[in-house]
Amino acid sequence: MSAAYDSILSYTESLLSAAIQMCGRVEDAEDLTEETLLAALTALARGDHIEHLQAWLFSVLKRKHHDLLRAKYRKPTLSFDTGFDALDIANAEDTPIDNRLLKEETSEEVRRQVAYLAEQYRVIIVKYYFRGESIQTIAGALGIPVGTVKSRLDFSRKQLKKGIETMQTYSEYSYMPKYLHICNSGCCGDNMEPSAVVQNDVLAQNLLILAYEKPVSVTELSRAIGVSAAYVEPVVQKLLREELMRKTGDGRVYTDFIIYKPEDFYRSNRDKQKFCEENIDAFFIPMRTVIEKLKKTDFYSERLERFLMIDIAGSAIWNAGEPFRKPQIFPNRPNGGRWIAFATVYQDASMQNPVPKELQAPEEWGIGGRRTYEIREYVGAKNLLMMNYDTSLNPAGYGKFESLKCHTYMENEEAFLKLDYLIEKGIDPTAVGYPEKHLDAIPGLCEEGFLSQKDGVLSLLVPRLTHAQADYVFTEICRPAVKEITERFTKPMGDYLRQPSHRCVIPPHLDSVPEQKLTMPHEPPAMGFVYEAIKHGLHKRDLGGPCPETLLIFD
Repeated sequence: MSAAYDSILSYTESLLSAAIQMCGRVEDAEDLTEETLLAALTALARGDHIEHLQAWLFSVLKRKHHDLLRAKYRKPTLSFDTGFDALDIANAEDTPIDNRLLKEETSEEVRRQVAYLAEQYRVIIVKYYFRGESIQTIAGALGIPVGTVKSRLDFSRKQLKKGIETMQTYSEYSYMPKYLHICNSGCCGDNMEPSAVVQNDVLAQNLLILAYEKPVSVTELSRAIGVSAAYVEPVVQKLLREELMRKTGDGRVYTDFIIYKPEDFYRSNRDKQKFCEENIDAFFIPMRTVIEKLKKTDFYSERLERFLMIDIAGSAIWNAGEPFRKPQIFPNRPNGGRWIAFATVYQDASMQNPVPKELQAPEEWGIGGRRTYEIREYVGAKNLLMMNYDTSLNPAGYGKFESLKCHTYMENEEAFLKLDYLIEKGIDPTAVGYPEKHLDAIPGLCEEGFLSQKDGVLSLLVPRLTHAQADYVFTEICRPAVKEITERFTKPMGDYLRQPSHRCVIPPHLDSVPEQKLTMPHEPPAMGFVYEAIKHGLHKRDLGGPCPETLLIFD
């Protein structure tokens, strides 16, 4: 017993030396060495047989240091031990650690080197080590075998080790960019600003995200994103010129609109649902009158009913909240625009933010605000008008008219509106110079529920009203309903909006965000009332195929 005891203690100095290299602080190293020796003595007292004492002691030392770090950082840690076996990567928590990588400055270097990896390796490294996902979860998400995940992790670690001595420091944005979807209220600019300013420009999107929480310098942006300032500066200047960024007196810049986090749209889901359920009669009673009046007209259709139901619900909800908010002011923007921007940040290019199961709504409440497109003086028509909603009831969603393959959605809408007019009037599109390439989109438009083609004859499936009919519908039928529902909604909406949890929190320096944008993600959804109408039999869900929520108005 005494010999074994002495043999254990003979390793004290070498254990302490190794512990100092791991910890960087003598005090921590001494504690780690004592715990390792205590573990050995405890094992000896239990009668355990330790065959290779030196290897056993250093293994315990490393594991205890690993436990210490895991407790401190609460995340998996990269290991670059040359003896690492790819087949054992599923147990990476238990593998030896090159502890230089756990110091703050070195962990930043690791992030920089990760940026150089090809995507197929970078994604796995980030998911496993930085986000703590299991091998099985990664394999399922990427649709590849578990063995492939393990081998790519092994390869990635070897590549990182090669470059570790020459790395610089960058943030996560250098190797895992986020994505920003920008929308706006008001009128877009001539070139589809503001969304077109950053569409498909991942660098610009991430600069906006990085400059949101506080004003930052171009140097800080460059260091964070891992791109030379020579490349960052022109992008920042473009964002300033297009008024998506503003500059402070000391030369720093910041993003000048609200950026919503994923949770902003779902954390109030239970409250939204409760509001819809408690106020459903306030919506149903006027809507029954609307439907009765519509059915007495000679232009009634279920698709028109759906469009107007969405329109009435959205208008009433908005109007009911206005007494409790200051009016929005739409400033004049470059290129003729008058808009207020807002955006949502996404973790990847799929532009989807998953909702936790416990906060999921009974239905998808997604809705894009009503877009109106107008064409004046076209082939004998003084005025062509089209109104569009994008909602979760429409399978095409935000992909409307994409089969027309124009550069922007407004060009798509213009091409579609012209085509509808020509079809309705029986005019040969090619005879009036309508682009033949757009005619190739007709099968796609039929699949999406816009058009019908039978025996070579095209007809409209979306509702079309004359200007006189539209004036009657919106003035005599919809306006009284909106007024009545608004009056019924106003008090409960005021109580709802006054709750602090129903407002987004924005950075203190951001003074241009109107109150409407603070409450918008938390407001009761128009689609919540539409789904309640479907659930209670007031409106049909299945209208005989895809139903794009679109209304055409021309004589």
